[in-house]
Amino acid sequence: MGEYAIYNGQRVKIGTREDMLYLRWDQAHKVTPVSDSLNPTDPKILDVIRFRFPWPDEDNIAPGEFHDSDRGLRLDGFTVPAEVKHGSTQFKANYPANGYLVSLPCPEGPDSEKLVWPAKIHRNGYGGPASLIQQAWRGGRLVGIAKCNGCGSVFRLEDGAEEAAAVAIRSAADSIVRWGRPDCTEGDAASAARLHTIADRLLAGYALAVPA
Repeated sequence: MGEYAIYNGQRVKIGTREDMLYLRWDQAHKVTPVSDSLNPTDPKILDVIRFRFPWPDEDNIAPGEFHDSDRGLRLDGFTVPAEVKHGSTQFKANYPANGYLVSLPCPEGPDSEKLVWPAKIHRNGYGGPASLIQQAWRGGRLVGIAKCNGCGSVFRLEDGAEEAAAVAIRSAADSIVRWGRPDCTEGDAASAARLHTIADRLLAGYALAVPA
């Protein structure tokens, strides 16, 4: 179900159910809710919905005008918290193409270690253990929302996981610059700077003062 609001006199789509895919938290007060959709500033609603992460390159995009609804930033070197409840992952045999499918515990979860197989799950073209995808207002503060890249389970970054995610992002930034030396380009430096900004914005949410 789509969620809509009024922005600059126009009805715009801000999300689907609890996912505000086209609205950042810092934009929620800029839209006017409509009667057939949720109010993104309602305290009760805030406990449920998730907002688009404030990617630095999207700072000039208005509510409802975002693209790439599934955008995320892979967190290489990040360990998915043990308490995250993983789903299963479906594997398909490409050859022979005879309709062979099997669902296994998520390779990023603890249950995958219980499997006894004659073959091991390898990571070819691996997309990382998890991705930073959203923000949410929980308990009087902004928290980062991540997704397991193995099974798609969504979870909050908290209890130190937010710092681990920031470290992973900063490490990726440092790697860009390090690989470019001594021929680091302005583009490399800009890409690294954007990653550091993302890490700053992730951590800044946890430092917000709780409203009186």
